Amino acid sequence: MLAAARAAQVDGHAAEARKLAAAVAWAGLFTVDDPDLAETWGDTPVALTGPGAPLIGRGCIAEFAAVVGTTTNGGRAYLADAVELAHRLPEVYARIQAGTLPTFKGRRIARETVILPADAVADLDTRIAPLAGKLSASATQKMIDETIATVMPQYAQDIADNVSTPRIVVDHRQVSFQGTSSIYGSLDLADALDLDTRLDHEAQVLKDEGCDASHDARRAMALGRLARGETTTNTAGRAVTLYVHLPADTTNPTALVENGGGHLLTQTQVAGWCAQPGVKVTIKPVIDLAERVTATSYVVPDNLKEHLELRDRTCVFPHCDKPARGCQKDHTQPYDQGGPTTTENLGNLCQHHHNLKTHGGWTYTQITTGTFLWRSPHGYHFLRDHHGTHDLTPKPPEPPGS
Repeated sequence: MLAAARAAQVDGHAAEARKLAAAVAWAGLFTVDDPDLAETWGDTPVALTGPGAPLIGRGCIAEFAAVVGTTTNGGRAYLADAVELAHRLPEVYARIQAGTLPTFKGRRIARETVILPADAVADLDTRIAPLAGKLSASATQKMIDETIATVMPQYAQDIADNVSTPRIVVDHRQVSFQGTSSIYGSLDLADALDLDTRLDHEAQVLKDEGCDASHDARRAMALGRLARGETTTNTAGRAVTLYVHLPADTTNPTALVENGGGHLLTQTQVAGWCAQPGVKVTIKPVIDLAERVTATSYVVPDNLKEHLELRDRTCVFPHCDKPARGCQKDHTQPYDQGGPTTTENLGNLCQHHHNLKTHGGWTYTQITTGTFLWRSPHGYHFLRDHHGTHDLTPKPPEPPGS
């Protein structure tokens, strides 16, 4: 059954790749070589994508959209992605057609690169294509953002300076039968981290007072208490521990901030948070992640935990993206079987995936520091490293006559 599900997935990716190729071919039939010679409305050229890609006659969009069952705007977006991939991201496109990269991952890249000049997108294409199949959405976005910040630093800074004003919406239009209202919105990251920490604290206070509701329910109750001023004494100021990864290129204005799961921001934003009145900033020494760290006991000391969390960033189970700071430190080779407490024998596993490794038939080996080879209960193999997850299981043979 697993093989059938995997084969269906492979077939689905192959069908999407054929659809993408058909879109490229369709757009190619309507290429406008000289806009001045366009005589009819249908020939009116539109630039669907970035610099260097061909102009396409407007009239082809609606018919393509209709036959693939989407709106005209949806068809235009699909054709734009197809043209961007074929003409400006040829290595990514080639991997889609070779079956090593799902179309949706390629389209995710294409949607973000249209603003880049031709030379920058060509460089990104070369760097991202070999990794795109195993990069998570957030890792893909970070690589694209780094490219944008490097070649278009003012554009990146303008985006940061003109970001939409954070807001919170309390929606009373559809009060539930249980008498609850929805709250949604956005906050400055630093403020969101403060709120998250405070709700956890107040939820624990409620538990200590005897409330037996779930943790999430107590967080919601705590927000109400915050609104009424019924919470414990406020702690003035903001304690910020930042792990800021800076690029070697000093003209690149980005900073990778680990807090909240890892975010690529501008250095100006980070500096602004730290400069606010009442903020307490803790600066920790730089950790060399290439250094081997060891301990003599089963218990992992704090310095080794910190090293592992910065190295792995997330749980090291295939495709898991839970932050490493909430994970357990697992001995790849069990300690009671001679496995040492060292960087090359430890990895971050969230509770669920630690249970799978201990009780669920999953096994793994750390083949190099921070690179893990997993085997599922039914013999599927996955390589997990700092780029993401790669399925190493051989594809099933093609049926005769296919």
